Amino acid sequence: MIRIGITCTDACDEHGAVHPDVVPYLAAVRAAGAEPALLPGGSDVEAELPGLAGIVFSGGVDVDPARYGGKPVHARSQADRYRADRDELEIALAHVVRERKIPTLCICRGVQVVNVAYGGTLIEDVREEMGERYRIHHRQTYENGQERAEYAEGHEVAIDPASALARIVRATSIATNSMHHQALRDLGEGLVVVGRTSDGVIEAVDATFEHPYFAAVQWHPEELADEPNRRLFSELVRVAAARVEALR
Repeated sequence: MIRIGITCTDACDEHGAVHPDVVPYLAAVRAAGAEPALLPGGSDVEAELPGLAGIVFSGGVDVDPARYGGKPVHARSQADRYRADRDELEIALAHVVRERKIPTLCICRGVQVVNVAYGGTLIEDVREEMGERYRIHHRQTYENGQERAEYAEGHEVAIDPASALARIVRATSIATNSMHHQALRDLGEGLVVVGRTSDGVIEAVDATFEHPYFAAVQWHPEELADEPNRRLFSELVRVAAARVEALR
């Protein structure tokens, strides 16, 4: 069975148990037929890579805006939670998966940090940026602090029919959950927009560089059980396994 690396902030909680934030990713990778391996901030990329057939860049804390020249002060700043060790790991890894053509799936923070690694920028807070144009609630928690239905499908994302993503999910519109307050602003080199919500927020990008599998989405497919979202993981594992076999 092939192993898929999953980046994360912390592999374990304060009690030594698997951190609850990563449990859905572990389950999704296992359901797709691979063995997950956690890569917390501070991991040695070169030491870990030989045993990994693919990579998932997972969700999590905001990328430090200093990494892309962003505003340090904004409506939902996480300045007290930034993790330099995770930023450094993922930025380095983003270049490695591109150069070595390692099958890759980027989720939420994952698409954001990869965009930053390739020279792009982020919208620090979508609601603050859009003002009156903020018509779709992109966050999991309402502004008054009330939780929405857990991982409810929040909105539709329109997908470019000619995109690699559309071929992966076999759809040109997909129902997604909504759990992010940041989004892509300027695209990094080698990325192209292939998915947006009706309010114009970028929700998915494809790679323009040669790569066997590079899917990058703003939503959380690991929390959704429908076939299009499951295919993001099953195709990652299928391509990763085929690549391992071809390299033998």
